[in-house]
Amino acid sequence: MRYLPVIFVALALVVIQALIGGVRLVYSLPAYILLAAGGLAAAFLAKKPFRPPLICACAALALAAWVVFRALTSPVPYLARADLLMVLAALIVYLVTVTVFRAQRTRLILVGILLLLALVQVAVGAVQFKQCDNFMLIPGISRPDYAWRASGLYICPNHLAGLLEMIGLLSIALAFWSNGPVWARVLAGFCALGWFGGVSITGSRGGYLSVIFGLGVFAILSLWVVWLMRRGGFFVTLAGLLLGAGLIIGGGFLFMSQSDYLRGRMALIYDPTNMRIYLWKGALAQHQLQPLTGTGSGTTLYLARQYRAIEVQNDPQHAHDDYLELLAEYGAIGATLCGIFLLVHLWSGLAGVRRIVAEQILPGTPSLNHDLALGVGALSAIGALLFHSLLDFNMHIPGNALFVAFLFALLATPVSENPSGTVAPPRPAGAWRWLVAAVALSLLALSVRFWPGEIFAQKARVALRDDHNTEALDFARRGIAWEKENPYLYGYLGEARHFLTLHAPDAATARTLQEDAVAAYADGLMLFPHDTGLLLKQAQVLDLLGRYPEAEEVFQRLFRYDPLFENVYAYYGLHWQMQRRIKTAERCFRLAVQLGEREIAPKALENIARLKNDPVTRSLVNVFPDVGIDLPAERFLPKP
Repeated sequence: MRYLPVIFVALALVVIQALIGGVRLVYSLPAYILLAAGGLAAAFLAKKPFRPPLICACAALALAAWVVFRALTSPVPYLARADLLMVLAALIVYLVTVTVFRAQRTRLILVGILLLLALVQVAVGAVQFKQCDNFMLIPGISRPDYAWRASGLYICPNHLAGLLEMIGLLSIALAFWSNGPVWARVLAGFCALGWFGGVSITGSRGGYLSVIFGLGVFAILSLWVVWLMRRGGFFVTLAGLLLGAGLIIGGGFLFMSQSDYLRGRMALIYDPTNMRIYLWKGALAQHQLQPLTGTGSGTTLYLARQYRAIEVQNDPQHAHDDYLELLAEYGAIGATLCGIFLLVHLWSGLAGVRRIVAEQILPGTPSLNHDLALGVGALSAIGALLFHSLLDFNMHIPGNALFVAFLFALLATPVSENPSGTVAPPRPAGAWRWLVAAVALSLLALSVRFWPGEIFAQKARVALRDDHNTEALDFARRGIAWEKENPYLYGYLGEARHFLTLHAPDAATARTLQEDAVAAYADGLMLFPHDTGLLLKQAQVLDLLGRYPEAEEVFQRLFRYDPLFENVYAYYGLHWQMQRRIKTAERCFRLAVQLGEREIAPKALENIARLKNDPVTRSLVNVFPDVGIDLPAERFLPKP
């Protein structure tokens, strides 16, 4: 029974990484249920709970409490749900590690499982890199078209790079500082090289820089440890580290230079036109809306669209900077609490390394130690993460965030209990036991409550993708029966009804389906008023119904919420074309083309050109003059 907490937590970490890192709730909820079970087992079955370090634990609880509060008070509850559940799950990993998983053996078992899973990630990534076919190991899970870029079991290469860089640094610390068998340390070293190789085939430029930064942190920490031991060998260690770093980095560049793909990614490491710069400016503008408390969990999804630069046409769902997204969504309070959390844990980790050297590495004994390896490895991995967070959003990937929670727990309790094999008496931890139980019960209740709705939403989405519209309609209805706060379920319901009109037996049935689709989109917009996807679909169906004034109102809302998006102008052109306002439609289509739209607008402009060249239809163009509407993008684009 005493091993149940370890089993459940290990299973949760494996499951969430295997299921695309848990970036969709339907894939993260199974791991959260396992994690909640692990938390309950730790609270009620662990025989030797320990009281955690008070300052570190309070800093973690304060940060988690603020995230939970802002998630519960955010404008769109469904968008805040991901952060709410993820922070509860991360808190369980943290609390269980600092109160129950205090033995070296337990921690090394968890690390070993994560290292083995990383081998699977790299193996899958190697297949993706070689075959360039978006291969995924688990059937039914697909990823966007990243071609050769490896993502492993995840669906985004940048997410995999964030994971592997941390695991690689932890592994190299075990190889360098652990007192395990020589063969195990050599194996850990070779695996670290493999995981750094895995980072290279992700094509993540942020990952490349983070590995270099993390290796620098590891080298500095290692030199500091050698200096603390005062046994000499400082310059020998320095030379060895410089040689090792040179071999790793130089070998990595040599390996990457053999591939045209990787060589191209390296050439783009410095890119002053990168979209991230514009996203960062948008996040700062978002922060100004509510500087103290932030705009709320998940609000970057739609506010980034409102503040998008004209150069950003891919949907800016994240700020691509964990710090700026934290500042925008959780305000100065959240940023301050996060800063305190980081400083307290980094200080605890450094103080722990000093204590390990002073108390556990005695004169005349080998200068190797498992606690020392985990401490240096955790600090190095966190260093790489902190750098990578300047460029990406790893802390919004549950699979990575849970691993980071484990690393911070190692920093909070860097000196394991029972390091020498003797039995250490537990310190009382009654209140903390009940806190772990309360968090675990909350996570379990919410996960079980939300999971059925997410399953039906996923099935509806896949059915729509595969043109199984009748099935999608059924799945969406069943999902809404379970879950009435998910706006996307109403979107799937409306979309299924809309596409079913293609096979309607008569015009009356088709019109009824279209009216029902409009109603479903309206229900979704009640939950998520700013969603441009729902608004655009609603405007399309209103146009098909001939309800042009209502469609016009929807398009005006779209321009308020997303004034510079190419698709809005393409569909707005169709809106005016259906009303035979050809000149106005042409203005919209030209704007869409200037913004980068390549599917609807170019074909529509070709049709308009044929109208103008045909003497029979030429007069139709001039029958209805330009409406003279204001188009926001015209203020930013040169006239064609």
